[in-house]
Amino acid sequence: IEKSEVVGIYGPNGSGKSTLLKIVSGFEKPTCGTVIFEGRDITNEKPYKIARMGILYSFQIPRLFTNLSVLDNLSLGLIRELGKFKAYEESLKMLSELDLENLASKKAGELSQGEMKLLEVLKVLISKPKLLLLDEPFASLDSENVKKMLKILLKQRYTMVITAHRMKILKRIASRCLEIREGKIAKYEKIR
Repeated sequence: IEKSEVVGIYGPNGSGKSTLLKIVSGFEKPTCGTVIFEGRDITNEKPYKIARMGILYSFQIPRLFTNLSVLDNLSLGLIRELGKFKAYEESLKMLSELDLENLASKKAGELSQGEMKLLEVLKVLISKPKLLLLDEPFASLDSENVKKMLKILLKQRYTMVITAHRMKILKRIASRCLEIREGKIAKYEKIR
């Protein structure tokens, strides 16, 4: 995958899309093969070490601190590096750029399912990953939140691998798409 490239992976439930992302991020180990990142074999690395290398995984089911605000959820990953004030400043800037500043003080547990998905993706984007793995970011989103998610992702210049059930939505963002069936690549298509 080239730097700043977006690759889409689609296929039916149980085809291996999520498993592939979990293998790359270290949450699961492959039965065969290796994972190479920036010329280094990371197949047996722990997930936290892989995350420190800049590979961040956005879960299909949002993992949020529901008792904390949207702003707190976004800032948590930045506080150690930037300090609390700068972390909040960066988080507010991101929300503002995406016209989501109205959510800043809302508790994550009070968000709609679609807003929770958006926040899950924003949490990994704000850390400026080298490789972003997005597992089904469009699943169960209404059309309005699909538009917001696309807007968020199209604004980024990160290297991304995005999974979805259907290729149609991936074609709007990816440069190439792979169809996975039963753990194998069934189809490859260059989009742009």
